[in-house]
Amino acid sequence: MKLTWTIALVAAAVLCAIVGIAWLAAASRSAQSQAIEVAAANHATEAVTLKVTGMFCGGCEAAVQHAAREVKGVTAVKANADKGTVDVTYDPARATPETIASVITEKSGFKAEAPPNSL
Repeated sequence: MKLTWTIALVAAAVLCAIVGIAWLAAASRSAQSQAIEVAAANHATEAVTLKVTGMFCGGCEAAVQHAAREVKGVTAVKANADKGTVDVTYDPARATPETIASVITEKSGFKAEAPPNSL
């Protein structure tokens, strides 16, 4: 009987150790992801409005937005078919308005142009 209790106590201790290690690992991952989010939030972004020719519906807007999101450094996109524009927020260390316009043109089939003063 004493051996059974010893085995049960050892098993419980091992289980507690495993659960504790898993909890610590999850807490560490959570802290790391929070640090990444804070760093991203503190990183400077810029916004630009690109002219897009040929959009006439929500499907066109979706195609342009999808293409823009493929550019590394793009953090937000909102296309407007009525205005013929797409507003893009991006990390200037990773992308330029010209690059974003080029990718939109290539991937969506709609001609996108960066404003002349974006150089």
